[in-house]
Amino acid sequence: MKEFYTIGETAALLGISADTLRYYDRIGLLKPVKVDAGNKYRYYSYTQFHYIDRIKYLQHLGLSLEEIRTVLQTGRVDELLVYLETEKVRVQEELAQVRQRVEDIDWYIQYFTYMDQTDRDERFYKVHLPERYILKSPCFHWDSLADMEIRLAEKKGGSPYKQLKYKRQYGYILTPDALFARTFAPEFYFIFLSGRPQLPPGEYEVLPAGEYLCFRTQVLREEWDTEKLDSYFRKTRRPGLVLALEFEDNLREYQDAWYEIQMLVSKSSDGTLMRTR
Repeated sequence: MKEFYTIGETAALLGISADTLRYYDRIGLLKPVKVDAGNKYRYYSYTQFHYIDRIKYLQHLGLSLEEIRTVLQTGRVDELLVYLETEKVRVQEELAQVRQRVEDIDWYIQYFTYMDQTDRDERFYKVHLPERYILKSPCFHWDSLADMEIRLAEKKGGSPYKQLKYKRQYGYILTPDALFARTFAPEFYFIFLSGRPQLPPGEYEVLPAGEYLCFRTQVLREEWDTEKLDSYFRKTRRPGLVLALEFEDNLREYQDAWYEIQMLVSKSSDGTLMRTR
């Protein structure tokens, strides 16, 4: 076994660059055991190899070079454990953020492909939906679509809503009478929240879990079939809650966007589906 190894030999043996070893020297993390007085060549000993290897795996675990230098100077395992526990918490938080991002991506994939899963016609179908949370703003009969957009945007940007996390799906709460008259006359414009916010009751709206009777239409065109609605609800009470949810099928125009009309026909209470009267 050789007593000394050149910087090139050391770098090749340990799978790092010579520039990295020079940097370790410059910051005081690892000094060569010998520097030639004439040509300034650096030399390392075999006993330093494990030290270099330790620097590499601690970097891989997420510790900074400054933290590694502090730990190696003390030589104490308990000091290293403090840094490892701190790094573990940081990585767990980062992992949670990545998982949330994956869930958000899945949600948007579902959102943009939802209308392609079945034909776009006015056939009625039922879906059971969980409790949902929205931020809404009122609509008035003289409003343009821009007025509704701006009013909701102003509310989102104000306290206490500007820090909330939203799902980018907008919708309207329609009056049942307007729905059966084939008139687009929303009471409220809303956007979905990503979950129940930490806000007092009344600061946001809860859409109840339950069974919703649905059909699809381009609601802004006011062209849905009211005869089918009248026929379906001839022997049953009209729905009390009517939603129109936008599903974008392009990233440019929204005037002809397709909507899913959701009419609450039964409500879940404590996990039990209760039929409305």
